[in-house]
Formats: sequence, structure tokens, C-alpha cells
Amino acid sequence: MVSASYATLLLLAQSLVCCIHRLNPSLSKRQVQGVLADLFGIELSVGAISEGEAEIGAALQDIVQQAHVHVQQAGVVHADETGHKQGGCRHWLWLVVAGTVAVFQTAATRSAQAARAALGERFAGILVSDRYGAYAWVETARRQLCWAHLLRDFTKIAERSGESGRIGDELVACTQRMFRFWHWARDGTLSRSMFTCHMRFLRHRIEALLQQGAQGRHAETARTCQHILRLRQALWSFVDTPGVEPTNNLAERTLRSFVIWRKISFGTQSVRGSHYVERIMTVVGSCKLQGRNPLTFLTQAIQAHWGDGVAPSLIQDSFAAG
Repeated sequence: MVSASYATLLLLAQSLVCCIHRLNPSLSKRQVQGVLADLFGIELSVGAISEGEAEIGAALQDIVQQAHVHVQQAGVVHADETGHKQGGCRHWLWLVVAGTVAVFQTAATRSAQAARAALGERFAGILVSDRYGAYAWVETARRQLCWAHLLRDFTKIAERSGESGRIGDELVACTQRMFRFWHWARDGTLSRSMFTCHMRFLRHRIEALLQQGAQGRHAETARTCQHILRLRQALWSFVDTPGVEPTNNLAERTLRSFVIWRKISFGTQSVRGSHYVERIMTVVGSCKLQGRNPLTFLTQAIQAHWGDGVAPSLIQDSFAAG
């Protein structure tokens, strides 16, 4: 009985990982049922597939918890969030990424409390994120605002007429220049000292332009510039601290697979289903960042769950040592 269940779950894990990561992230349980029958000759009910997901979720619980603790203690963390449906009700999926470890967590709200649960109450690293207010509890000196988001804000200002348009045009030009300097410094074609020198001038000019916008007559431009200026320390962490990037692209790229799945699915129907999604997404997302085979990882996790072997880890030092 155990061996049959073991074989079934391994094949189910193979099918689910392929569906999520490589073939089609939108397959429903009934479509997975068809894949198992057509490709593997395994006839399972939808209920059995749901139970299989629960078993896989249980096998991943401690692995994901270990990864979450690791991310919460990291020096630089990227964070993002997106909508999620659970039982037809609005929920949220939060993502925190540190290096090559990506942890997904579902929550009923998009509040500061949910952000604290994702990042950890004792979070002491540098947070890379957008300007969303749920992150405001992290002190400004330990934040880096995403310049890709800021560039979109500046582009909106540039599209307005009069003084706002002029300020926006120059903010866009300065931001584009900043990205060129950053790419050169990242690629090693510009020394860190020269990068810092160039950024000293750009920092002064950008903040002066924001001051002009904040004091201008266009209400929306003034509000945007005032809000950014209140967070001015969080604009420049990437200049002062090696290892900090000026954008949140890492989190946004990692979140994309879930967003695709969410748009063409009905979400989850229970807390158990949401736990399964956050755990499988954590494994698949981290394995993708690490260049690992998620099927191999899941196979090892399920084997360890049933007492055969040692559970794998998503923490890079741990799997490199193994």
C-alpha cells in the first residue's frame, strides 16, 4: 500500500511540476487527472489529486519554513505582492526573495501586518520594494525604492504640459543616465569610485528637480514628488551599499509565474490549497533561480517525508555542501 502510494505521488509530483514550471501553469485538477491517465496510465479521482497535493505540501512544510527563516535573516531582501483568490474571496500572495531563495506566503490582507509576517518582525536587512505603504514600518535608511517604478512615475509627469512636463522630462533623462552608470558599474566597465562620483551629481540634480515638482502648481505632480522626497534616503541605498540593486526586477520576475497562473485559474478553495500553492511555488521559484531540477528536489523531499533519505534544502550553502 505504501509503495503504491509512493509511486503515485512521485508521478503526481512530476506532472504538477511540469505543469507549473515548464508546460502549462494553468492546468486544473481535472486536466492534471487527464495528464496522469494519458501519460502514465494512472487513474485518480480529483479528490485523490487534492489529497496528493496535501501530501506534497506536508513534505515541503519544514523545507519552506527553513527557507523563510533564511530570507528573513538575509542582508538584502526583495519583496512584492499580488492578488490571490481563496474560496472566491480576495486574498494576497506575498513574495520575499534573498539571492536565490524565493519564499511565497498567502495572506488575507495587503496590510503592514502581512508584510511583517513575510519579512519577519525582527527584519534588519535592506528592503528593495516599491513605494507601497505596507512597507513603511521598515526605516527609510534600510530601504531601496525600485527605480523602474520611479521611472514610470517620472514618465507620467513628463506627459503633462507646462512646468510639470519639463521637470518630468529631465527626471526621465537623469534616471536613464543613472541606469547607464549602474550597468557599467555592475559589468565592471566603470569603477565603483567613478560610479559614486557620477551619482553624487545625479543625486543632487534629481532631488532638486523633485523639490521643484513638490513646490509646483500641478497637484498630482506635487503629491508624487513630495511622497518621493519623504523617502529620499531610500532612493540611494544601491549607491552606498554594494549588493543592493536599484530595481525590484528580481522579485517581479519571480512572481510572474504565479501571476500567469492566477489570471487563468480560479485560485484555491481552502487554506490547505493556498498552503500547497505557496509551498510548491517556493520550491519551483527557488529551484529556477538556483538552476536546479524541481522534479528531483520534490522526489527527494517526498522520499525524506516517508523516512527514506535526508530532506533537501533550498538554502544554497546547504545544498552546495551536500
